[in-house]
Amino acid sequence: METLIETKVVEKLNQLLTNYQVHYQNLRLFHWNVKGPFFFILHDKFEELYTDAAAKVDEVAERVLALGGSPRGSLKNILENADVNAYEDTLDANGMVDAIVKANDILIKNLGEVLAEAEKAEDEGTIDIFTSYIQELQKQNWMMKSFLN
Repeated sequence: METLIETKVVEKLNQLLTNYQVHYQNLRLFHWNVKGPFFFILHDKFEELYTDAAAKVDEVAERVLALGGSPRGSLKNILENADVNAYEDTLDANGMVDAIVKANDILIKNLGEVLAEAEKAEDEGTIDIFTSYIQELQKQNWMMKSFLN
């Protein structure tokens, strides 16, 4: 039987899933639409990032299932509950990079919430998986901010 703490871990993971799905779609949009002198660099980088994000979406959903929950991955849920901004319009290259930094900040905060609930639940599996996500996103943000400067 699922405890209240485990339910909170699943809730936080589902929010992470929602946010990662929007982030993934933004990265695809940016990959398709980047233009300008940094096209080759950013086109490849955005592909690397969306490939990684797709794997993370799957891993988050599988962790929700492993904890006895149901991944809330419907488009309706995503549109209603995402904290990450979904872009309709094409941004310039710097705007795209800035949007990634902002999304990463939201994902880092979301991951902190996942880990806090996992610690309360003594859920070592969740802690083991998602601690490295924060480190990766922080490194990405350092690189993206260096690009912008």
